[in-house]
Amino acid sequence: MSRDELAAVDPTDRAPWYWYVLIGYPILSLLGIVSLARLTGGGSVVASSLGSVALLIVVTAVGALTLPSIWRDVEFATDEAEAWTPDREIYVGAAVAAPLVLGVLSGLAAGFGIAIAVTVFAFLLSTVAVCVAYLYNRHRAIGLLAR
Repeated sequence: MSRDELAAVDPTDRAPWYWYVLIGYPILSLLGIVSLARLTGGGSVVASSLGSVALLIVVTAVGALTLPSIWRDVEFATDEAEAWTPDREIYVGAAVAAPLVLGVLSGLAAGFGIAIAVTVFAFLLSTVAVCVAYLYNRHRAIGLLAR
């Protein structure tokens, strides 16, 4: 392959960062969950050190970056794929609605402290599930490495 056959790279073209967030967050959350298990010794996060609670909050807060990332990547996926038109309201809505519903229900059943814990944990799980589902569908339609 000669140098002329390679595709020209435009140095002013900025690669979209948001789809890297979608790949990185499930990996980060898995590492965070493993770290939590090591920090707590397999016990309760609430009964353990402040560091493990802080780690859980940080990993969950980083999950908030996945929502605008999905919102932005849907624009790219819609332009690239002809057979797949992702619905951004479904993906982002599922990641927000599940923790809210579970938080309200657990708050009614068990109190405010439990509701906060359930909401944080549900948001962590729902954002990971939404990222994995979106990336799977994106891979089927346009491939993961398309950007």
